[in-house]
Amino acid sequence: MRKICFINPAFPESLWSLRAVTSLLGKKAPFAPLGLATIAACTASDFEIEIYDEEIESINFDTDADIIALTAFNVQAARAFDIAREFRRRGKLVCMGGAYASLCPEKCAPHVDVLLEGEGEHIWRKFLADYKERTYANHYKQNQKISMLSSPVPRYELLKVNEYLAFPVQTSRGCPFTCEFCDIIVTDGRIPRTKSVEQVLAEIQRLHQLGVGEVLFTDANFIGNPKYAKELVEALRSFGRKRGFPIKFACEATINLATNEELLGSMQEANFDRVFVGIESPRKSSLIETKKLVNTRRSLVDSIRTIQSYGIHVGAGMIVGFDSDDKGIFQEQFDFLTEAGIPITTVGTLVALDKTPLFQRLEREGRLVAHEFVNIQGHGASDTNFIPKQMTLEELQHGYNWLVRALYAYDNYSTRVLRCMNSFPKNGNWRKTLIRNTRDARAFMRANGIRSLLRLLKISTKVFSYSLLGAGEVRRFFLSTIFKTLKGGATYQRLLAAGTLLVFHKHFHDYVTRAHGNPESASRLSPYSFTACDNMVPSGCLPAVVEMKRGC
Repeated sequence: MRKICFINPAFPESLWSLRAVTSLLGKKAPFAPLGLATIAACTASDFEIEIYDEEIESINFDTDADIIALTAFNVQAARAFDIAREFRRRGKLVCMGGAYASLCPEKCAPHVDVLLEGEGEHIWRKFLADYKERTYANHYKQNQKISMLSSPVPRYELLKVNEYLAFPVQTSRGCPFTCEFCDIIVTDGRIPRTKSVEQVLAEIQRLHQLGVGEVLFTDANFIGNPKYAKELVEALRSFGRKRGFPIKFACEATINLATNEELLGSMQEANFDRVFVGIESPRKSSLIETKKLVNTRRSLVDSIRTIQSYGIHVGAGMIVGFDSDDKGIFQEQFDFLTEAGIPITTVGTLVALDKTPLFQRLEREGRLVAHEFVNIQGHGASDTNFIPKQMTLEELQHGYNWLVRALYAYDNYSTRVLRCMNSFPKNGNWRKTLIRNTRDARAFMRANGIRSLLRLLKISTKVFSYSLLGAGEVRRFFLSTIFKTLKGGATYQRLLAAGTLLVFHKHFHDYVTRAHGNPESASRLSPYSFTACDNMVPSGCLPAVVEMKRGC
C-alpha cells in the first residue's frame, strides 16, 4: 500500500503560540491542524496515512512514505521549505498546499515537486488519481471556489487528540468585507460559502466522541451570513442541552455582532465563552483608510460591553502603523483597550501581505521595503515591510515596543480583566451561585465522566500551584484579581472567565519579556505622549490621555 506523510511545520514563537498556557494546562499545542485532518479525509482509502505535527512532535525524516504533503501559513513557510529540502535530498516526492501556497504559489513552487494552489478538496483527489497513473503534474490549481457542501468531515481521529487545547472547525469560507490589509478576500473570496448545519453538527458530534472539550470556529467571520449563524447556534444550543453542554465554543466575528442581541443570547446559552474581534484601531480615520467601515458605525466600547454583558469575553486584533496613525496612536490604543476591558489582544504593526490591496497600493507608491518573507511574522508581531507615513520606521517600532509591554504588565492586565468582569452578568446571591455551580458540576460529570473531572482537578492544582506558590508579584496579581472579581459578583461564569484570562496572561507576559523586554518597566504613558498630544482627538481622550494633556 502506498503511504502519505502529512506534515504541519512548527510555528515561530509569537503572541499567538500560547506555549506557556498549553504547558500549564498539560497540553503540547493550542490548536489541532484542521487543514491536514480535512485533506486526510479527501485521501483515497488505498493510501496509508501518517501525520506529523511539529508543534507536538519531531518529524521522522526516515519515514517510508511515498509522498510528503506539507501545509503552511506564511509564518510557517521558512520551516516548510527547510523540511521540503531535506525530504527532496532523500529522494521523496514533496507536495505543498495550504494558505501560503495559495497566496504566493510562485514563492513556493521552486521548493517542492508538486504545488497545490487554492482550496484542496478537489485538486488533492485529482493529484492522487494522477499519481496512481504516474501522470501527475507539478502544479494543480483550483480555479473556481468550491461548494463547502463537498467538504468532508475531517479525520480528527488521526491526530493526537489529547495533545491539543482546542480543535478548529470551519463552517464557512469567504468574507463580505473589504479590509485593505486582509488576504482572506484574496484567497477565499468575498462571498461566504457555508457547510450545511448538519455537516457542522456531524463534526461537533465526532469531536465530542473523541472527548474534545473546546471548539474554535475558524471562519474569518462567524456571522458573515447572519441567518446561517443563527440556525447553527440554535443547533449547537440543542446539541449541548441534550448532552449537558460538554463543549465550550469560541469564534471570530465582526463587531456588528453586538447589534444582534438575540444571537448573542443564543450563543451564551450554547456555551460560547469568547469571541475574537478584528477591531484594528480606535481611530476612526484609520478604520476608514483601511475600509474597516463596519467598525465606524457605533461606539466600539459600547459594542464590546454589549458582547461582554452576555458572559462572552472579547479578544481583539489591533494594529498600529496605518497612514492615519501618528505617534499618538500608541497611547490611544492603550487607553481604548483599558476602557473597553479587553485583556487579550494580539496587537501588532501593520504588514502589507503579498497580493492584498494594501500591498498593491504601497507598491504603487514606492513605499515597500525589500524583505525576505521569513522575517515577517504578520499580525501580532513588531516587524513591518513598508515606510510609515507619519512617523519613522524606528518610531513605529519603538512605540510598539512600549505598547505591547505596557499592555501585559501585571497591574494593567488586571485592570482590563476586572473591567471585563464588571460587564459580565452579576449575581451576588451566594445561594443561587452554589446551586448554579452544583448544577454545572453535575452536567460536566454526566458529559465527561469521572476521569475528566480528575483531570480537571489536576490542571486546577497545577494552575493554583503556579499562581499561589510562585513569585510574589504573580501571587499578588492572581489573588488580587480573583478577590476583586468575586467581590464584584460571585458567579461561576465570572470566576471561570477571570481564571482563564489569568492563565493566558502567563504566556503573554513570558513572551513579551523575551521578545520585547520587561513589561513591568513600561510606564502607563507612551514615550510620545507629550510630543504627540496636540494630534489627539479631544473627544476620544481617555483617562491616561487626559492626565497627559494636563502635563503638556
